[in-house]
Amino acid sequence: VLIGTIRDEIASCSEKAYPSLPIANAKNLLFLESEGSVVDFAQGRGWVVRDGRIYFPQQQEDMRTEREILVTSGQVIENTIGYARELETIV
Repeated sequence: VLIGTIRDEIASCSEKAYPSLPIANAKNLLFLESEGSVVDFAQGRGWVVRDGRIYFPQQQEDMRTEREILVTSGQVIENTIGYARELETIV
């Protein structure tokens, strides 16, 4: 059970960190016994296996536009300045 959980976490992180991985590297990374088991695991997750590599699908929900990032950054800056002002009045 534990190895399955670890494997799933490593797989999720790999999807986000890499556009693709060689099957041999994925075998070691995911603690699988053979390249055939890597292919089965990859297909089960919806990954594309082609030319000895695993290609991860683009994470559309993670793809944020530059404008969204700037708006979020602006909100964080505003909050930080507000906290600093409040802290200044306390001290």
